[in-house]
Amino acid sequence: MWTAFYSLDDYQRGSVEYSDKNDLIDIQNYDMVLDLRDHKKHLNLKSRIDAQALATFRVLDLKVGEDLSDDDDWRLNKQLRVKSLKVNGNDAPFVQEDWEGGFAVFLSDPISARSKFVLEIELDGDFIEDANDEYSNCHYPRSNQSWFPRHGYLDRATFNLTYRHPKKLHIASSGLRISEDPDPEDKDAVVTKYQMAQPVPLVTFALAPFQRHADTINWDNGAAPIPLEFNSLSSERKAVNEKFILQEMSNSVRYFNALFGAYPYPAFSAALHPFGFGQGFPSLLMIPSADDGRKQTYQFIAHETAHQWWGGIVAWRSYRDQWLSEGFAEYSGILFTGRRLNVEAQNDLLRWTRNSLTEPPSTVTGLGKGRLVDVGPIILGHRLFTRKTTDAYEALIYAKGALVLRMLHFLLSDPQTGDYQPFFDMMTDFVNRYRNKTASTDNFRLVANEHFARSPIARTFNIPNLNWLFKQEVYETALPSYELQYQIKDQPDGKVIVSGTISQTNAPNDWIMVLPVKFSFGEKQMAIAPVLVTGPYSVFQIYLPARPKKVELDPEHWIIADKVTTTAK
Repeated sequence: MWTAFYSLDDYQRGSVEYSDKNDLIDIQNYDMVLDLRDHKKHLNLKSRIDAQALATFRVLDLKVGEDLSDDDDWRLNKQLRVKSLKVNGNDAPFVQEDWEGGFAVFLSDPISARSKFVLEIELDGDFIEDANDEYSNCHYPRSNQSWFPRHGYLDRATFNLTYRHPKKLHIASSGLRISEDPDPEDKDAVVTKYQMAQPVPLVTFALAPFQRHADTINWDNGAAPIPLEFNSLSSERKAVNEKFILQEMSNSVRYFNALFGAYPYPAFSAALHPFGFGQGFPSLLMIPSADDGRKQTYQFIAHETAHQWWGGIVAWRSYRDQWLSEGFAEYSGILFTGRRLNVEAQNDLLRWTRNSLTEPPSTVTGLGKGRLVDVGPIILGHRLFTRKTTDAYEALIYAKGALVLRMLHFLLSDPQTGDYQPFFDMMTDFVNRYRNKTASTDNFRLVANEHFARSPIARTFNIPNLNWLFKQEVYETALPSYELQYQIKDQPDGKVIVSGTISQTNAPNDWIMVLPVKFSFGEKQMAIAPVLVTGPYSVFQIYLPARPKKVELDPEHWIIADKVTTTAK
């Protein structure tokens, strides 16, 4: 695809139809049997899919292995190939091209809209990836997202998962482990069953000589405890501080349970994932050995845990909306680190996140020119990643996405009382409205607008909504710098007036921002005054009960900015 545009109908309607409007079916449940006994050569998958037709059709496309790399011929040589396919118990023809990331099913008679039907599909292929020598005999799907047949973008379903595997190895999987028994047909194998009774968009698994380390999550609100588990390796293979990982999984999931609403799954677990990155699936984290006490480690474990809400409970509706998952999880991890350690650690992470926007982009051959923030807006999603901007996706979807939430956190607050709970009320409302659904950026904007309209900042400055903020920070790329110049005048009654200007540069002339000015009076006494800035500069005048010892513009990094300076006249 070289280029793409909205249609004339989109412009006339004022909104865009998402690809899920064209889904032909809704998959409701998977019953899958994975034969991993010969995992070094192939994965055999037999899947029964219960689905309901959303439209009348005679040809159905299903995805599998669509994100396997073309560069090293994985999609050609490692793809799961269809061996047999039945529709409602009858053989059905199918087509799967050599390089295709999926296959098509053909029906002799149409399936009518709203009718239910059953697909039975057997696939086989070299789809298991082995870890390196340090993690010998550890095996993972070549893609955690595309190892089973799917339709649509992030359709939700329930799962019954049965794994047949060598008895010397254990399975870590999404869902709740139901049983683990000897295979009645193979004395050298074990049958392990997991169940995910809640509808989720994705599940995955790992096969390794895991040693299971168990604990229990006791919720602070008195809800029923659930099992906690970390699947690690013996210390002879890899020394891991399992107690630390279990503790931080418990700490972070309980923290987010209090902030964003109840954790919905029957268990919470993690598996060692020795590939230099982590992923958070509903009820299961895939994480490398992250077991030290650095602030980056706390943020990392909390980020992956936060995906239980951002990606699990609420999924993103299109690639343009993926910042609702990664940016939200990134900011959640920053908040947790501030609570787990201290505000200095939180500010360090916010400072690093803000500074990352001005770094030059990386290319396949080295460093490029310019700044990452200028590559494109958040709403471009994975299209930000190119050979000339290999780190732009992470910088903008993760980092800038987190900073947009940081701004909302401030704008929904009451600066006079220091009450920041309205932000969490808004986020919980968003979770509840889109529970077990997908949400778009516009869906989130409308929820944020409702809550912002009741906020002290909205009433103080007569700002009806946050459309301006989303336009500037999600759909545009400017990165302003702000400078506060102020002077203090004593008044006869002992009070003081702080007056001055705030200028914003490197931004369009119609740029709007509400900025926090912090006054410190000593002995941990302080006050925050919001100042509305429109255009290149704005004047302000603030009455205070006493002379402040220090005046600062946005020292807590609430606002997305390049440089922020404060100067006394």
